[in-house]
Amino acid sequence: MERVLILAGLAAGVAAFVLAGRLLARRRLRRLHSLSTDALWAALGTCPDGRPTVVAFSTPGCAACWSAQKPALAALQQRARDRIRLIEIDAAEQPRVAHAFGVLTVPATVVLDGSGAVLAANQGFATVDGLAAQLGV
Repeated sequence: MERVLILAGLAAGVAAFVLAGRLLARRRLRRLHSLSTDALWAALGTCPDGRPTVVAFSTPGCAACWSAQKPALAALQQRARDRIRLIEIDAAEQPRVAHAFGVLTVPATVVLDGSGAVLAANQGFATVDGLAAQLGV
């Protein structure tokens, strides 16, 4: 009986942790959507060019960035050719940009439409198919 109670307590703790993470992610995305596109592009130091854009955040010490996310981004670029724009940001060198986009961990990607508005934000690894679906390519 004690084991059942312990397992039930652990399950409740894990469920609460997952729920809190999802709520935090939604809150971050709402905040990102509420920012003006001008503020986001000013943080990037460039302007929208009419193509959907992926802003990819990484750091030199991020193993997942180099072993998984970078190859996925290269495959996405190859699949979409010139129909998308990729902007890569080193979050360690440009922490203000990462903060402006609400990045808490790397790898992270933010998908913007052709006018520069936020379509999606991904904390952690994003697959080629997932990014392609978010971009509509």
